[in-house]
Amino acid sequence: MKKLNLLLLFIVGTVITTFAQMPGMGGGGGGMRMGGGGFPGMMNQQQQVPQEEIPRGSAKISGKLIDSTTNKPVEFASVAVYDKNNKVVDGAMTDMNGAFTVKNLAKGTYKVVGSFIGYKNVVIGKIEIKANKEEVNVGSLLMATDTKVLNEVTVTGQAALIEDKVDRLVYNADKDITSRGGTAEDVLRKVPMLTVDMDGNVQMRGSGNIKVLINNKPSSILATNVADAIKQIPADMIKSVEVITSPSAKYDAEGTAGIINIVTKKNNLQGLTGFVNGGAGWRGANAFGNINMRKKKIGTSLNFGGNSSYNTPSNGTTSRNSSVRGVETTFNQSDESNVRRLFANTQLSIDYDINSKNSMSLSARYGLGNFNTTGVQSSLLKTISGSILQQFTQDTKNIRDNKSVDLDFNYTKTFKEQGHELAFLAQHGRNVRTTDFTNARLGLPFNKSNNDGINSESTFQLDYTYPFKKNIFEVGAKYILRDVTSNFDFFNWDNNSSSYIIQPSRTNNFSYNQDVAAAYSTLTIALPKKWGFKAGVRYENTQITAKFQTSDKPILIPAYDNIIPTVTVSKDFPKNHKIKFSYGQRIQRPSLEFLNPFVNYADPLNISYGNPLLKPELSHSFEFNYSTFFKANSINVSLFRRFTDNNITTVRSVDDKGIVTSTFDNIGKTNFYGGSVFINLQPTKNLRIGGGTNITNNLLSGSIVIPVLQTDNTYKSTVVAISNEGWNANVNFNASYTFTKGWGAQAFGFMGSRQIQLQGYQGSFRFYNLGAKKDFKNKKGSFNIGLDNPFTSSLKIKGETSDPTFKSANTRYIYNRGIRFSINYMFGKMDFNGGSMFRSKKKVSNDDAKAGEGDSSGGGAQQPAAGGGRPR
Repeated sequence: MKKLNLLLLFIVGTVITTFAQMPGMGGGGGGMRMGGGGFPGMMNQQQQVPQEEIPRGSAKISGKLIDSTTNKPVEFASVAVYDKNNKVVDGAMTDMNGAFTVKNLAKGTYKVVGSFIGYKNVVIGKIEIKANKEEVNVGSLLMATDTKVLNEVTVTGQAALIEDKVDRLVYNADKDITSRGGTAEDVLRKVPMLTVDMDGNVQMRGSGNIKVLINNKPSSILATNVADAIKQIPADMIKSVEVITSPSAKYDAEGTAGIINIVTKKNNLQGLTGFVNGGAGWRGANAFGNINMRKKKIGTSLNFGGNSSYNTPSNGTTSRNSSVRGVETTFNQSDESNVRRLFANTQLSIDYDINSKNSMSLSARYGLGNFNTTGVQSSLLKTISGSILQQFTQDTKNIRDNKSVDLDFNYTKTFKEQGHELAFLAQHGRNVRTTDFTNARLGLPFNKSNNDGINSESTFQLDYTYPFKKNIFEVGAKYILRDVTSNFDFFNWDNNSSSYIIQPSRTNNFSYNQDVAAAYSTLTIALPKKWGFKAGVRYENTQITAKFQTSDKPILIPAYDNIIPTVTVSKDFPKNHKIKFSYGQRIQRPSLEFLNPFVNYADPLNISYGNPLLKPELSHSFEFNYSTFFKANSINVSLFRRFTDNNITTVRSVDDKGIVTSTFDNIGKTNFYGGSVFINLQPTKNLRIGGGTNITNNLLSGSIVIPVLQTDNTYKSTVVAISNEGWNANVNFNASYTFTKGWGAQAFGFMGSRQIQLQGYQGSFRFYNLGAKKDFKNKKGSFNIGLDNPFTSSLKIKGETSDPTFKSANTRYIYNRGIRFSINYMFGKMDFNGGSMFRSKKKVSNDDAKAGEGDSSGGGAQQPAAGGGRPR
């Protein structure tokens, strides 16, 4: 631990010292100079004109970059505009149609240079702008391929680990060598504004009410339990993670805290290309591969892979004192367990360019996984006087299997004007989840339970985008059909017949159907003096039916309507400073995990189940954001506040027999405010340092029903108001260095305070890892090594739960010190002729169902054996 503290102190000192010495950050010196972002021809410039010295106007230069061989657009190429003194004035990047527009130009004579890797620069000079509001269209500029560039180009420096974009923060996971060989859980722990506890429960700025997407769309793998799902995705499969804290009305209204989008890797080169990687370590092993092929208008991509984990033990203790209806009990429990996980996934995508204005794509994904936990649990429940109520030691085996299928269809039509398009999207997903447990005592079977849950979801979506002048109008509609079923049973072992006997009172089938119809409209306006305004409104109607098999009458759940407004105002200042204010409403519908009435009796003294009568949450969110960048450095500061009604909260209670029941209810209200700071610095070409902190204050209030002693010595169920308030904070640091001859090293550390809950808190935790890599001489692959918590044998996490009738304390020990090795290799022939392999496609993005709170039962709440245990 001393070594970790010294490392963190060194990183903090370096950040502060470097920040203090950065040009333009003090004394009015320097500042950001135009053209530092890599426009063509700028690397050899010795002089760059400061932004404030460049004459500005309202004229424009527009055009297109076209591949001279295939006559297709060149996407994401750089375009720079030079004045008569051959100095860079401004620049832009081409869109998916190869179009570009450079704005805010004054009268004068200019030169335009287009550049992209694999092509020769295209230059057009002596462009006359005679009026301040004139728009000059240079037409289509043909770019010829340049194979010599591919053979001679040398890439130096490092790509940014974190990027601060207009509406989201992007963590480029493929630049992080410490996560290689791990899972998405390891990646998300390093993303600013996110916290992932040791059970894999994800929070954004202290709230678990978020939506997680894969490639901008929901996935059936995430439909039931996010904490389990992120353990199934290999880290080597992830390109980046996007954090969207203030989604516009175009996004589904779900996720009161925001949206997390996991972007997987794709190879955008022509011909036959791909890569494979694999690794193994003390705690787990993984393998992943990708093959891409394109010929003429058709492209295909195949991803396949899997991972497993083993040697992941934990143990813990729980103690509890309670007084219910005059009965005082004490409870003590200890447990030891080990988890083995295995996951496999494959996805096939087909992309077809019908013509230059129409395209379509199809994709299919199949995944399967299992999570098996075995352990021994010892429990003692007795009265305060010492009379034993229950005492046992049992061997428990939990089996959780899931199989998921996603089918996607996308059609996009573009029009002549840049950004003008129509898109139709459809998706069908199905997740089959099995949750079984078996208990044995004294070497004999005792009881068992099975729960089979199916989550089926079909979505149809239509989006239309129309740009006019400097403004953008968007309108769209969506329809979602969800069908959820849960079949559960319970068996006791009968010694006389040596067989399991079903218990009808604990056996049932549950069905839940939810249809959501939505429509939205947004308007983005570019105002004078670099002010920006974006407003939108979204309407959603939700229809619900639910029924138990043993009942002739359906559960009455009324339909509801929501009108969701969003507003964002932004202002760009000189020297790359920007401020933004946003307001929005969000709703949070409960998912199967919260609704499933399956009662989990794996621990008969700590039972759990879901609540099919849950209502959606509704929140109001305000955010102020400031960001700036200078050279390769960036700073992001934000302040936020959120109010939530009908907060879906875990509720625990104890009966007069000393048994704890855990479920969910809409009893909570939250008043949440805080701030975050993130700094990303590159003091030298080879060194990058970053760090950030989130600080929040959370006030939770609600009411619970408890028995209260009356004056006549009887007990009456009484509603009692409870509340809890406290500060949560976390800090993370990262540092990386690129050496010569393909060597690189990276370090990461995280420390999080305890998390406030309505009935107590979840304990603080910390972790850190180190990594190193060595690229092969031919740049076709690399060898990586990672160390997780190398100087810490175990992590100790404490938690507490209480109300006026009981108080429970638990301690858990997690053993995750480990080492892992991985190797990856790229193959195939890269060909830039013919454009990118896959166009950027819109995706179906359902994000209106609250998911995950650390439940590993497949439905209903679950209290881990040693306590604790939560997620467009």
